[in-house]
Amino acid sequence: MSASYVAFDVETTGLIPGVDRIIELAAVSFDAGRVRESYQQLVDPGVPIPKAASQVNGITDQMVQAAPPLRDVLAPFLTFLGTGTPVAHNAAFDVGFITAETGRTGHVPPAGPVLDTRGLARRAFPRRASYSLQNLARDLSLEQGTHRALADANACRQLFLCCRNTLGENPSPSVLAAASGAPLDFICHKPPHAELAVRLSAAMETGGAVRISYRSAAGATTERDIVPVAFTIVGGSICVRAHCRLRGEERTFRLDAILHIYAPADA
Repeated sequence: MSASYVAFDVETTGLIPGVDRIIELAAVSFDAGRVRESYQQLVDPGVPIPKAASQVNGITDQMVQAAPPLRDVLAPFLTFLGTGTPVAHNAAFDVGFITAETGRTGHVPPAGPVLDTRGLARRAFPRRASYSLQNLARDLSLEQGTHRALADANACRQLFLCCRNTLGENPSPSVLAAASGAPLDFICHKPPHAELAVRLSAAMETGGAVRISYRSAAGATTERDIVPVAFTIVGGSICVRAHCRLRGEERTFRLDAILHIYAPADA
């Protein structure tokens, strides 16, 4: 019996797991010979979709207005992923968002490796100028994705089969995992600062304060109560803008300098 795989893709409001939100989930279950089943679901992120994100994936606030929140659809999506070996293109991105959201919702993702078609394509088709999904699909005469989740999942499926056929006769999932690059899974792979971002996001939603242990640029460590306002990027680092009760003014804090978040400061 041939091995089962599940190509999947997520569309999001931005690029930072734990900060930005998932707005569409899709997956395709398949083996070497056929597509078995597909899954697609728009998601209400609970926040406005930035115009820059809509320009990439075509998903607007109006399109997700009647969609369910992620907590209502994440369990069936994870169950679907568990029906085979998961496969994604630039998989660290998609895995990062899913692990961040399972941390937020308490759902349990499937165990086992996640295969990355970008890594497989580098091994199967070396010395190419670009390894983006769209360019590989064009160059290999596959169906091209449209930055919608199901179309990209299908393009990923076809690319995976193309790589698999090029790399050898019926290679096992473990061989493919080794060929796809650094080990990756939903249990161990957590994007940097995602847990901090999730807890700060929760405080933003309620308007509450949290107590943080923070290391300044000079190396001094202080504890302070902050009321998070928004995330931002400063000098390439993910930061949170917040009202600092210690200073009595709005300050910007780098997430990589927050050593710990304690119980809500107002508790």
